[in-house]
Amino acid sequence: MIRWMVLASQCSTPTELTFDGQPGRDIEDMAKCLEEFGARFSKDNGKWLVEGNSEGLDEPQTDLWCGNSGTAARILTAISASMEVPISIDGDGSLRSRKGSSLTEALRELGCSVTSDQLPCTIQGPISAGNINVDLSESSQALTALILASPSFPQGIEARVIGRPVSRGYSELTIQICEMSGWTRGSSETIPLGPWVVKTPQRAVIPGELSLLPISILFDKLHGTNTQDEIAMYGVPRTIEAIDAIREDIGGSISLRDASDIITPAAFLMALGSGGKISGVSHTRGKESDRISNTANLMEAFGIEVDVHEDGFNIMGGQEIRKPHGVVFSEGDHRVAMTAIVLASKVGGVISGTEWCEVTHPGFVEMVIGCQE
Repeated sequence: MIRWMVLASQCSTPTELTFDGQPGRDIEDMAKCLEEFGARFSKDNGKWLVEGNSEGLDEPQTDLWCGNSGTAARILTAISASMEVPISIDGDGSLRSRKGSSLTEALRELGCSVTSDQLPCTIQGPISAGNINVDLSESSQALTALILASPSFPQGIEARVIGRPVSRGYSELTIQICEMSGWTRGSSETIPLGPWVVKTPQRAVIPGELSLLPISILFDKLHGTNTQDEIAMYGVPRTIEAIDAIREDIGGSISLRDASDIITPAAFLMALGSGGKISGVSHTRGKESDRISNTANLMEAFGIEVDVHEDGFNIMGGQEIRKPHGVVFSEGDHRVAMTAIVLASKVGGVISGTEWCEVTHPGFVEMVIGCQE
């Protein structure tokens, strides 16, 4: 939804975004930031109308607050680079701990001033023509940000991808949505980031957040329910493949290089099932939290044995969860918090930081309670 919002904010005609449920805090924070650039949002249940500024994005008059959203922070950083005034961006404590050096290094190569690789930071353009390298070995967000901001970039900018890419499904999703909105990548090995006219469709349907599905699968595993049977499996294909592999429960090694958002519930599903190895997730140490360490801590708290390695976990199958002896901390990570709540719904426990669920799933705690009634 954030990708569509960004493009619609740069389109001269209105775009209707339709969705099920209630947008999370990440999306609400991004909408407020885009309004500072001149976009207008008319919000209704299951439908938002986004009207862009036909004369181009405005210069924000206030600092931009990204909350907990790394995606929003990277995109807004790239958009700010096209402005000739200094623009300050900040976020919560969890987001401040995350580095965006791949993006900030690229912007500096293009002549921008960026005061820090971490939030809070101030960005000032204008951006100039040139060729840049974008390292995708830690995150795909830098490429997503540059492509989504490129309608306002000058001619003559090209990006070359370096490093072993991770989370490729998300950058592929960005390219797909931009091509639906008038962008042409071309056949070159480099990626053009020059100006282009955004023409979003009149209506875009936003699918649910597929990476949250393993949390529903875990709930069903624990309670013998079927809460996720009617959830449509559409979205990022690489995430679908990873979820299918976890569902098959045949042990062995599963790489979550391109679906690292699901590692916490996936690790518990393996422990409750046939066990196995999760690999390809070393980059998740730079997520909302060090998700490898915090997933291991959560497993220990609920009585699950796990062998941690630099790239993931080795997990013995056939284990059972038990009630934690003390308070379980979610460490500012909404996916850790949501998994902990599901586990506690079976064996009990005191979970600190349940408010982080609002980042992606408002009303999650109430929904879990309702499923038990």
